[in-house]
Amino acid sequence: MSNAAIEKRQNQANVPERISQDIYYTPLVDIHETGDAFIFQADVPGVKSGDIDISFESGVLTLDAKVQPRQTRDQSYLWQEYGVGHFYRQFSLNTPVEVNAIKAELKHGELRLTVPKAESARTRKIEIKTA
Repeated sequence: MSNAAIEKRQNQANVPERISQDIYYTPLVDIHETGDAFIFQADVPGVKSGDIDISFESGVLTLDAKVQPRQTRDQSYLWQEYGVGHFYRQFSLNTPVEVNAIKAELKHGELRLTVPKAESARTRKIEIKTA
């Protein structure tokens, strides 16, 4: 997959320290590419905008988010399935991007990242001249 524009990061060396017994989830992410940008759509249910950290460094896009508990710790449950913890995911982008123009939007548990390509990497229509 080394020729791909985007690669999932297999190297977990940059994963935040897991000294505590926090739970980490891998968010499901859909990615599509346009001529001008990469669009990432990540499922991060329960995450609030202040609890997301998105960074881009050395060609690596990192998503790190924390879900806060919905109820107090002393809440008793008849049944509990909703887990809280961290979401963590990294992607290597092999295409130059406009880092300062990356946009993020969080709506209804879906994080949408628009990562614009650098001008040099954008699709161009080539004009054909006739003599």
